[in-house]
Amino acid sequence: MKKVTLICMSAAFQLITAQQFSYPPTKKVAVTDEIWGQKIQDDYRWMEDVKNPEMVSWLKSQADFTNSQLSKIPGQDQLIKELKQYEQMNPGLNIPAGKSGKRYFYNRKNAGEQVRKLYYRDGENGAEKLLFDPQKFIAGKTMDYNTQISDDGSRIIFNLSESGSELGDIHIMEVSTGQFLADVIPHSEGYFFDTSKSEIIYRQFKSYDVHDPENNLNLPLKLHKIGTPISSDILLASAEKYPELGIKPMDYLGISSYKNSPYVFLGIFTVDPNAIFYYAPKSDFKNKKIVWKKLVDQRDEIHQMFVDGEDVYFQTPKGNSNFRLIKTSLKNPDIANAKVILDGNSNWKIDRVVQTKDFLVIDQDHNGIQTKIVTYNLRNGKEESLNANLEGNVMSMPFNENQDDNEIVLINTGWTKPFNVFPYDLAAKKKWENFLTVKFNFPNLENLAYEEIEYPSHDGAMVPLSIVYDKTKLKKDGSNTAFMMGYGSYGMIAYAPVFQRNYLPLLNRGVVIAFAHVRGGGEKGNDWYLAGKKTTKPNTWKDFNAAAEYLIKNKFTSPEKLGITGASAGGILIGRAITERPDLYKVAIPKVGCLNTLRMEFSANGPVNIPEFGTIKDETEFKALYEMDAFQHIKKGTKYPAQLITTGFNDPRVDSFIPAKFAAKMQDQNASQNPVYLYVDYKAGHFGGSTMDEQFAQLSKEFAFLLSETGNPEFQVK
Repeated sequence: MKKVTLICMSAAFQLITAQQFSYPPTKKVAVTDEIWGQKIQDDYRWMEDVKNPEMVSWLKSQADFTNSQLSKIPGQDQLIKELKQYEQMNPGLNIPAGKSGKRYFYNRKNAGEQVRKLYYRDGENGAEKLLFDPQKFIAGKTMDYNTQISDDGSRIIFNLSESGSELGDIHIMEVSTGQFLADVIPHSEGYFFDTSKSEIIYRQFKSYDVHDPENNLNLPLKLHKIGTPISSDILLASAEKYPELGIKPMDYLGISSYKNSPYVFLGIFTVDPNAIFYYAPKSDFKNKKIVWKKLVDQRDEIHQMFVDGEDVYFQTPKGNSNFRLIKTSLKNPDIANAKVILDGNSNWKIDRVVQTKDFLVIDQDHNGIQTKIVTYNLRNGKEESLNANLEGNVMSMPFNENQDDNEIVLINTGWTKPFNVFPYDLAAKKKWENFLTVKFNFPNLENLAYEEIEYPSHDGAMVPLSIVYDKTKLKKDGSNTAFMMGYGSYGMIAYAPVFQRNYLPLLNRGVVIAFAHVRGGGEKGNDWYLAGKKTTKPNTWKDFNAAAEYLIKNKFTSPEKLGITGASAGGILIGRAITERPDLYKVAIPKVGCLNTLRMEFSANGPVNIPEFGTIKDETEFKALYEMDAFQHIKKGTKYPAQLITTGFNDPRVDSFIPAKFAAKMQDQNASQNPVYLYVDYKAGHFGGSTMDEQFAQLSKEFAFLLSETGNPEFQVK
């Protein structure tokens, strides 16, 4: 199937000079793969060993060059100043972390602080107590953290990592003292089992190495009892322990339980939203080997599962692209004949479901833009609409993951409405304000406006587009700079209407912000997702290019004023948009982007993404991967937009060699006067810097690059 021929191995360096830009020299080593009869040329395969000293040196030279060039753009200090001013106007955004009984846990970053911190209080009116400051755990370091709280609120599991690597250790804190216990589980992530505060289920990676292609494969699921040696931990599930379950190397395993149910559940997950579930009596959990009984497989198309006693509820797109909620009994499950509790329709898609003690809370959306909430009473089967009496969109999130009560949190936001949270009691149908709710006073909000439209794509499909702008600065003559974003993968709604204060420096300068809700996302249901996946992936960037044409045709902007960005899998979108229609764009900022899909499965996070994008081992999927590979579609002599290509060196999701190869080839073959920069952040992973200063420094570079290249006089290099 595959034959690799080494065409040339040259130690000579080629100095890449594109017009006025003298980029750092980049070696070429020509390699040709023959895959399914097609020859694939790759002059930069040598870059894939990011720990090779030669590659380390090359990345450093690119980072230094990019930083030196970006530093010449004026106005960045002013952008940082404005970002900090808007941040100071934020009185402290509270993000709920959990609730156990009357004990509330929440994250907050106060105005002027560098990082979010974890707090708690006993009762809504109890004294606030700081539990964890990520800058004081290890002197001189900032830790990234995720938490999981025990059922009684007495202990917290922390997953602590550094510099965006996401590969950290499990630590356990005693809430009453704020002290960490002696137990530390290296390079792992975990959660408390059932109602226990002493037993932790965890999956363990092989090491901390984000560049190791074996690190995410064959991950065992283990049980740790606090206070005992890690060496005595029990293996709960793995491919080796349960060969009869057909567990694949890239599968993630999870064991879950429900307080009022006599069963325990084994889930097998990938990036494919269709999960596999087995179940067994909870009494068998400590058995040396559990006899797992199949509940659902991927053919059942189950996206979410909820259990109430002997009843099990599933969210599924089977039979309804806009999803349905179905119910069957665990005594004798019959998925094919399950009772339909709620059906989505052409106007309202079932997006997400939250479970409380007595209710299922069902978030529905239209085009991923408008929202409403329906509740389903688990005790009497009654369905009702939830009226929160709030302007803007309202979404739900659980507060008590243990389903001990019926309190949830309502998220209230919109493109021009700052994010806020309100507690809500489902049984009492009561919303109120408490310490979580904040008052905002951002300037100029009254001048911000938005439009929700649908435009025809290349094949006539109507694609939603959100356009946000300052109505006092918009000129419908094509003279406004526009900044359009897109994603289009995993069936995700990547750009729900959420107010972003960090866009205010752009909006206040007359920049039009646009969000293209392209196929591959979940905005219009499961069929919308499948219409931008694998062989249908071209719809994703063709939808995006059609959005650009709409903005240009309707004079929101012009090709010389249009910038675009997308992150991670959104890099497929941005990379192919500019390689297919470079004439539409002036600036492209692919952030930690998947720009070389033919080589993704050979990266550390590549195998787990095969269900979403495909594998070269399958002929049809190989052709799809080639079509979505932006690196392979760069054509020498083509005039491409100005580009700021970013990577975080500690990124565990998109290995740095992927953006690096794209940048190297683009620098070599771009025929335009536009610059191509590779920005390497050595302190960050997939999601950017950990501190406010780090995040604002990167944003100021991106915004200044956009504004400089689209002609804003404030940002012109002198």
